[in-house]
Amino acid sequence: MSQHAHDGVLHALATEHLYPAVLKLLKEAPAEPGGRVLDFPAGQGAFAQALLPLGYADIHCLDINADAFALSDPRVTFRRHDAMQALPYPDAYFDEVFSIEGIEHFENPWTAVRELCRVLKPGGRMIITTPNTFSVDARLKYLLSGYFPRFRPLMLTPDRVMEQDVDDAHISPIYFWQLNYFLLTSGVVVDRLATDARMYKPQWLKRVVEEAVARIIRNNMRKRRFPDPGITSEDVLFGDCLIVAGHKQV
Repeated sequence: MSQHAHDGVLHALATEHLYPAVLKLLKEAPAEPGGRVLDFPAGQGAFAQALLPLGYADIHCLDINADAFALSDPRVTFRRHDAMQALPYPDAYFDEVFSIEGIEHFENPWTAVRELCRVLKPGGRMIITTPNTFSVDARLKYLLSGYFPRFRPLMLTPDRVMEQDVDDAHISPIYFWQLNYFLLTSGVVVDRLATDARMYKPQWLKRVVEEAVARIIRNNMRKRRFPDPGITSEDVLFGDCLIVAGHKQV
C-alpha cells in the first residue's frame, strides 16, 4: 500500500472503483472554479492528481508519510501532518474537503472529523469515504465472527497491524450514526450516501440469504419509523466502501 510511485504512476490507496465513484459525484454537482481544496490523508497524491483534470487548481494535501507523497504540480501543495494534531489551517479556510479512505486509520477519527468540519467554509462540500460497516455482508460477518470486512487483521494479527505503516492499518471501524453525529455537531449535514461498488455474493444460496436479511432490515426500519438518510439503499446495504457527501450549513 505505501509503495512509492514508479515511472510517474501514483498508486491509489483505495479500491480501483472508489476514485471514479467520488469523481462521478463531483461531476454531477460541480463546484465553482477557483475554490481551495483539502485532501487528507493524501497518500502518494493520486486523488489530488485525479482532481486536476476537473479544474481544481488550489489543492492542499496532508499526510503523515511525507516520503510517500510523489505528486509534483504547481497547483498542489503538500505538508506533513499527524492526524492527532489540529489541522494547520484557520477556520472556514477550504471550499471543499476530501478524506478518502482515511479516518479508519486514525486513532481518534472523531477529532479528525471535527477538524475537517472546522476548516470547511459555510456552504462548502465535504466528502468522506470509509469501509462500509452497514452492509449486509459487514453485519453478518460481525454477527457471526466478530469482525468487519477490511478489519479482519485487527482481530487475527494485531501484532502485524501494529508493525505496518499508519496508512496501511485499519484500526477504527466507522459507525455511520456516530459519524453523522459528529458531522452535525460541527455544522455539516449529510446530503447523500453512495458506494464505489455493490458487492453481491456470486453463490445463489448466499445471495438469497443476503436479500432476506436486507428485507428484514428495511422492514424493521419502516416499522419502527427510524430515520433513513439512505442506509437502507442498495448502495449501503450491498456497497463495499461508504461514500458520505455533505455540506456545511451557512
